[in-house]
Amino acid sequence: MGISAARDLEAVRLGFTRWLRNWRPDGPAPEVAPIGRPSTGLSSETLFLEVDWAGDETGPERLVARLPPNGDGLFPHYNFTLQGQVQEMVAGAGLPAVVPLAVESDETWVGAPFLLMPHIEGRVVRADKPFLRTGWLAEATADDQARFQRGFLDLLAGIHRIELNTDQRASLPGGTLADEVDRWADYLEWAAAGDVPSVFTDGLSWCRARLPDPEPPASLLWGDVQLGNVMVADDMTIAAVLDFEMSFVGPAELDLAWFLVLHRMTVDRCGGDLPGFLNRAETIRAYEERLGRTVADLLWFEVFAAVRSGAIMVRAARLLSSLGIDDSWLTRGNPTVDLLAELITP
Repeated sequence: MGISAARDLEAVRLGFTRWLRNWRPDGPAPEVAPIGRPSTGLSSETLFLEVDWAGDETGPERLVARLPPNGDGLFPHYNFTLQGQVQEMVAGAGLPAVVPLAVESDETWVGAPFLLMPHIEGRVVRADKPFLRTGWLAEATADDQARFQRGFLDLLAGIHRIELNTDQRASLPGGTLADEVDRWADYLEWAAAGDVPSVFTDGLSWCRARLPDPEPPASLLWGDVQLGNVMVADDMTIAAVLDFEMSFVGPAELDLAWFLVLHRMTVDRCGGDLPGFLNRAETIRAYEERLGRTVADLLWFEVFAAVRSGAIMVRAARLLSSLGIDDSWLTRGNPTVDLLAELITP
């Protein structure tokens, strides 16, 4: 279900037409086809554009625009400049990230800043569906499922092995783990509008009392590591990695734990994993082999991942509540609440 208000897509289409004409002032005149009504979500909105350039006989150019939600969203701010920079860093390392065509901060063109990218062919895992039981991934052979998971782990470790130069490091957010706990405590307070469920305050207290010492080495982080955030080619290889809006610099364990926690909740909800996938212990070993080191303090990072995921769910619930939709699931049967309570209980 979408929360943000639907955009006037005709106004957006005309705005992109003007922007493209300004972007290539000496080129052929662009004509943007009507934009279909996309599904609006809690986070950034994605629009698919078809652009006909006058006199170009190769057919329409397919582009993808990423915009902030049209109204309240999961986060107070959306930094598309940062997202574009990270995508360029990842692509520059030879990984399948989409190099942006442009990052536009001027909101007057289409009513919001945007990130413009070429369209990449591929399929996505529908995270809003029980994808471990239905859909193209569940219907794939075990060998194909294994190929996909191996490629996903290759990608994740590849991002974490990127060597950042001084300028790149300085341009990215990041700090100590104590700083991150404080940052997410502030986010949770904002997300819950001052009414923070006790299980999350308990989780934050648990994390503060057990900060890893020493901290694992810092890496470039993807941020939102999910199977649904990659484009998958027909041969089950990764065609493109998506969604860097939560990207920053920190221990690679932050990304790994985020993936493990979200996937565990999906497995629990679906009643089992895919036959071609490695189990948890095998996944961790396979990732460590690719990363080139042993991961540390994984329980701490999984608790923190559950807190962060839960904080985002709190925000989602509050947005639903503002529309008059029951948000009692937040404290009754919410898998993040249950998992966090299990992880921090002695």
